Amino acid sequence: MTDIISAFSLVVSIVALWRSEKAHREANAAQRRIVEIEEQRERERRLSALQASLYPRLSRTERGERLYVVNSGKAEARNVRVKLDGVPLNEHPVAVRGSDIPTLIGANSEVSCVLAITLGSPPPPYEIEIRWDDDSGMDRVYRGTLTF
Repeated sequence: MTDIISAFSLVVSIVALWRSEKAHREANAAQRRIVEIEEQRERERRLSALQASLYPRLSRTERGERLYVVNSGKAEARNVRVKLDGVPLNEHPVAVRGSDIPTLIGANSEVSCVLAITLGSPPPPYEIEIRWDDDSGMDRVYRGTLTF
């Protein structure tokens, strides 16, 4: 009888050891996944600090229409190029000569230029493409439809 109890105790101990080892492996796998997620967040945070984030806004004022390019990112945008309806902004029919978007836009800032939307020019909406460089080293682009 003692041998049966001893054998049963041995089986229970082996099962407990096996379950404990399995729980330990699962906990380690979960911990590794948490570390990977935190490392990914840190990489994304560092990348975000290097990126400009540009988007356009079309506005009517008492002086006419303005195209704003807003940088909501944490880095400056350089070599900014704007196209309306597939042509460079300064060649589009609504462009006002001498009123261009600057090629450098600081972090958390905006720039604008005057547009001449008249009866003789095509009305909004316009397809807009904004391209720029920033410290991320990636080719950055915004594409969308511009309207009031």
